[in-house]
Amino acid sequence: MNNLGERLKHALSTRGMAQTKLASEIGVSQQSIQYLCSGKAQRSGNTASIARVLNISADWLEKGIGRMEVDPENVLPNYKVLSSIPLISWVQAGHWADIHLSDVETFYPCPEKHSQSTYSLEVKGESMSPDFINGEIIFVDPEVEARNGSCVVIRQNGNTEATFKQLIIDGSQKYLKALNPNWPNPIIEMLPDAVICGVVIGSYRKRN
Repeated sequence: MNNLGERLKHALSTRGMAQTKLASEIGVSQQSIQYLCSGKAQRSGNTASIARVLNISADWLEKGIGRMEVDPENVLPNYKVLSSIPLISWVQAGHWADIHLSDVETFYPCPEKHSQSTYSLEVKGESMSPDFINGEIIFVDPEVEARNGSCVVIRQNGNTEATFKQLIIDGSQKYLKALNPNWPNPIIEMLPDAVICGVVIGSYRKRN
């Protein structure tokens, strides 16, 4: 099983779960799950949620590392599941360390393991579709290490408002990539003044 699609299809078969059921459980369309199973997608922002629902290893699903079955002793230290995560603006995300919960009105439950610094954002636009669509809620953890392929919330070029892109690391060079294959100028350079405001650890698509 050389790609995400093959591993996901194997896990669904092993668990006896239909694509429609998985889609419903994590709040995405059945077409999104079908697209992942096709093998055309190299990654997904919903990997952690899928792994939780199927009770499988997220590292195995996303990267083919280790075994499919979850190791009950493999629990991240210093993390706990909070009952709700604050929804903030993209301007606030650019200065996430200064967030005051007293200023937040909306919260979303996050089932993923996360630090107490985690916040949520509502996706604007289509630059990260089909993985992340306009209006989708993403959960962002500033304490997770940003690695090659991570989807990150980042502020650069003197902007006060953060943006959302995939981090690409090529040797000593870093780039930001829009996942939408039809997006103009999909890859831009990560500038020296860039500040990574967190790594996307999961998402939730609101039902109409």
